[in-house]
Amino acid sequence: MGRHDEGTALILLNELMGYYRSVSRHADCAKAAEQALALIASMGLEGTVNHGTTLLNAATGLRAAGENEQAEKAYRQAQTILEAQLPAEDYRLATLYNNMSLLYAATGRLEQAAEYARKAVERMEQNPDAQVELAISLSNLGGMYTRLGQADQARRCLERAVRLFEQLPGGDDPHYPAALCALAELHFHQGEPEKAAELFRRALSLIERTYGRNDDWQTTRRNLAAAEDLIARRKAVKNKTGMELAREFYEQAGRPMLRQKYPEYADRIAAGLVGEGSECMGFDDAFSVDHDFGPGFCLWLTREDYQAIGSRLQADYQALAARWPGAPARNVTPEGTNRVGVMEIDEFFRRFTGHTHAPKSDSWQDIMTWNAIPTERLASVMNGQVFEDPLGEFTRRRAEFLKYPEPVRLCRLGQALGRMAQAGQYNYSRAKKRQDTDMMYACLAEFVCAAQETAYLLDEAYMPFYKWRARGMERLEHADGLIPLLHWLMERPASDGQAEETIEAVCACVAAELKRQGLFGSEDTFLEHHKREVLQRMQQLLQSDKTANAEPQQPDKKAARIKAIVEEEWRQFQQVQNEGGRASCQDDRSTFVLMRTSQFTPWNEEVLASYQQDLNQARDQGWNLLTEKYARMMEHTVPEQYARLADRLPKRGAERLQLQALLVAIIMRWTREVEQRFPHLMGRGRNLSSAQDGPWNVSSETYLRGELGTYSDETLGLYAQMVLELLAQGKNLVEQNMTCMARGYGYRSLEDAENACAAQRPAGKS
Repeated sequence: MGRHDEGTALILLNELMGYYRSVSRHADCAKAAEQALALIASMGLEGTVNHGTTLLNAATGLRAAGENEQAEKAYRQAQTILEAQLPAEDYRLATLYNNMSLLYAATGRLEQAAEYARKAVERMEQNPDAQVELAISLSNLGGMYTRLGQADQARRCLERAVRLFEQLPGGDDPHYPAALCALAELHFHQGEPEKAAELFRRALSLIERTYGRNDDWQTTRRNLAAAEDLIARRKAVKNKTGMELAREFYEQAGRPMLRQKYPEYADRIAAGLVGEGSECMGFDDAFSVDHDFGPGFCLWLTREDYQAIGSRLQADYQALAARWPGAPARNVTPEGTNRVGVMEIDEFFRRFTGHTHAPKSDSWQDIMTWNAIPTERLASVMNGQVFEDPLGEFTRRRAEFLKYPEPVRLCRLGQALGRMAQAGQYNYSRAKKRQDTDMMYACLAEFVCAAQETAYLLDEAYMPFYKWRARGMERLEHADGLIPLLHWLMERPASDGQAEETIEAVCACVAAELKRQGLFGSEDTFLEHHKREVLQRMQQLLQSDKTANAEPQQPDKKAARIKAIVEEEWRQFQQVQNEGGRASCQDDRSTFVLMRTSQFTPWNEEVLASYQQDLNQARDQGWNLLTEKYARMMEHTVPEQYARLADRLPKRGAERLQLQALLVAIIMRWTREVEQRFPHLMGRGRNLSSAQDGPWNVSSETYLRGELGTYSDETLGLYAQMVLELLAQGKNLVEQNMTCMARGYGYRSLEDAENACAAQRPAGKS
């Protein structure tokens, strides 16, 4: 092949790459790219503009095929070549930057995507003869602004791009439909489906005329259908709320169907709309119509009635919903299934709370059970309306979950106050002194979230799903003073000079309401003090005669029990079989005894006695609790090996696992508090987070989770009670454990141990 023929072949291959990419023939596009790059090499054109342009085309084909890593490498090579070979205003640089922007957007790197899109626009604005390329660049930049949530900038860019495309002869540039679609999507998400539909129709016609019904045509057709569906739904509902639509559907179609087809059950079935969705909270608006919206209601049956007619009634309900003329059928997403229709009462409450009846509130373990239920799930149970309940069973069951029992409310309130104090009144100022912007934002986010939860708890209400928390506060009786202050914190930069003053104003509002409710007597605004008082009040509510009259444990008797426990643990530890042979720690009895004695010393007698019974029972049954502990750790360190032995371990139910997770969260918070105060001492031990686990590196979190998993249900419940008692007293179990360990090593206090560790750090380390 001659030199001229080779050049022609290279041009043809580059054109073929563009064609194959546009019709989604990705394998053919990749083959053409491979041939073109091989031809570049044979012609000795490496490092030339031709090489850079071919790499650009090849990378764009790889991006269209979803091969993003390879595409980025090719784009980077093209960038190095073209920036060295082309003048700044050359349109090919804008093409490169636009395509790199699209790649970064596809991989979630939106800031980089916007940066490259802006570079493309800046280059093309220098070239008055490159109006097409400028329009393409503006369209791309508008799409990036849209994804970054900067709607005004996005609209300006996209409208300018569309005007430029319209001025072209014929107005049929292949990139024109993309600009139309981007502007249409912006209108759609800003609640303007009519404008969106018009733009989608124009784009659909252009794509079909230029490329046929390819992937982009299919996507645009789906988007047009969504816009048209939203227009139809808005016209049909005529400004009715979702709750009004549900009641109308039930009264016009649901109740008559029950009376006609199920007369013997009609007076036993509750009807209404309760659960998830903005319409249940009364927050739905014109934007809510685009998903999981439409006529629908719930029918709640007892277990016996559900078993008798549930399936048949559900089929009749679905048929009814499909043909009711009052509004289009619900547009259900996968996330919005099972929100309406026929439901068993027990299963409804179990689905949201994990319980068919509200838990008791007579003990520490009851409080832990309540705390394991996500507050937004409890809010869902109480949202919405019951249209009628002739039997009354659903209404009675719902009343059990009306609000937190007082000990539970106080427990959660104390924890929320502690988070407010820690994040806002303590850590924010430290982050500001360090000029750590990321930490300041994190502190403010945690403070606002904790303040919102505090507001709901003070109003004896459940806090809803996160996106409705702020709006839901408008309904609270005692939150008027908090709302503008929290809005201020969320709207200003984290480093705003008035943030600390505003945090204190929030805390003062909370302290005033605590005082009004009789939960704290002084004018102090440091919420850590209020936390302790609230938790002590909670503890007083739970004091039983048994606890009040219990005889104090004799120190010698407790020490003897701990010694017996550690001896039995050491015996079982010697029998643990490791894949790599006997571990060195199995020959270090003195360290084992010190560590385990330090752990057990802060425990109370009830927990110690129960755990000792666990150990002895395991011994008598030929089971090894230490082996079980290390096996459970493998779920996080070597999950593949754990999967092979998981069935041999005692099963743990969902409620048990929720309780364990809550305990892990509390103890790890204590651990991090100790680490902040004694970093050098804690630095000598394990990594803290399970995220740092490896086959030979077990974190404190994973070790704790494995150990809790070996306790019997009784021991875990008693342990949870002990943890809550310590919380109420403002004590830290991890600090008590570490204090015992430090004294075992001969230090008078943790402070002495910390100073000794700091003095021993290697030179040059800080």
